[in-house]
Amino acid sequence: MKNKTKTLSILSLFSFGLMIVACDSAQEPEVVNDEPVVEEPTVEAPKSARPAEWGYVGEDGPAAWGSLDPVYSLCGTGHSQSPINLVNSEGANDVSLDVNYGSTSLNMTFNEHVHDIVDNGHTIQMDVEPGSTFKINNKVYELKQFHFHTPSEHTVDGKHFPLEVHFVHQSEDGALAVLSALFKEGKENVNFKPIIANLPTEKGQTIQLEDVISDLNLHVPANSSAFTYTGSLTTPPCSEDVQWVVLKDHPTMSAAQIGAISAIIGANNRPVQGLYERTIGSSHVGETSAK
Repeated sequence: MKNKTKTLSILSLFSFGLMIVACDSAQEPEVVNDEPVVEEPTVEAPKSARPAEWGYVGEDGPAAWGSLDPVYSLCGTGHSQSPINLVNSEGANDVSLDVNYGSTSLNMTFNEHVHDIVDNGHTIQMDVEPGSTFKINNKVYELKQFHFHTPSEHTVDGKHFPLEVHFVHQSEDGALAVLSALFKEGKENVNFKPIIANLPTEKGQTIQLEDVISDLNLHVPANSSAFTYTGSLTTPPCSEDVQWVVLKDHPTMSAAQIGAISAIIGANNRPVQGLYERTIGSSHVGETSAK
């Protein structure tokens, strides 16, 4: 009888222990989180879309362009780069050219760095109204803008000119063509006179000359011969497959006019580049016509 009583007591204590455990569990129920753990995404600092700045002297000058930014690599490795030295005896007539420029008001900007059709940093750029075209072998390019380089970037027989003007064109498929005029010092250029009188003088400054109408056809010598070759942009990123037409006839500007431009933009000419396997053609530019 005693053993039976002891067994019941033990069972009673065991049951009482289970009740205590159950009570404790009821007081502090276990919380199960079925929600998946979501880690916060790592937010990277925003990266600038603007490539590295470049210049014409010092550590960011032309010799270093190719290493300043990966997008500039062609500036150092390309074999179809511009400008080049042109030799008067070079080239045969192999390209048909026709210039059909009209009149336009001008929007002038003194650029430091502009990411447009061409990154024409460090120059004065004139944006023009639509409608002026340039045809090369029956492919039509529309004039977008023109800008200055002092002294010239291209040389002829190793000789620089005091001023070079680039007329930048783009076709419907995005191809680029540049018509270049090398200016020599001489008689005052009447057609450039209103432009030079209103040049912006501070970087980033834009001047809209709505009342000044420029006859663009007068900027290009009529019935001129020209050097033709395939090259590149003369500023970073130095993109290649650019059609170049460099006029052989050289219009004039007065020393004062050239000095006024040079005083603002300074020396902004890239040194001549190697020709490599390229050939230089020569052709006749058809008579310009005003619209």
